[in-house]
Amino acid sequence: MFGSKKSDEEKAAAKRQRQITATAAAAGLTVMGGQFRAPNQEPVPIEGARITIERGEEAGRRVTATRVLLTGLFALALKKDMNQLFITIENGSKVMLCPVPARKEAQARVLATMVNGEPTGVDRTP
Repeated sequence: MFGSKKSDEEKAAAKRQRQITATAAAAGLTVMGGQFRAPNQEPVPIEGARITIERGEEAGRRVTATRVLLTGLFALALKKDMNQLFITIENGSKVMLCPVPARKEAQARVLATMVNGEPTGVDRTP
C-alpha cells in the first residue's frame, strides 16, 4: 500500500551497507553513496573492492606500484609515518590510498574483513 516492499536480499544489502559505512567512519574513512571517498582522490565503489592494510614500518620498506601510480616518481622520495596505517582500497582500475592513525588498527581490520569477506592478518614475514 505504501511504497514497495524490499526483498530479503535488498534488506541484507542495505544492512551490510550501513555496517560498512559505520565501520569505515570508526576507522577514519568516509563512505557516501556506496563509495569510499577521500580528499583529492577518485571515489572507489564498495562493491567489488579489495582492502589491504600495511603498517608504516612495513610500507616504508618497499615502494609499491600503488604509490608509484598515485604519486609518480615522487614515490621514492615519500617517507611514510611509522605511527600510521596505510589502507589501500582497490576496485578495478580505481585505487585509493588512505593514511589512518595506528590506534585505529582494530577498526581498520574489521572494515577490511567486512569488505573483503575474509579476515585480514598481519604478514609477519620480513
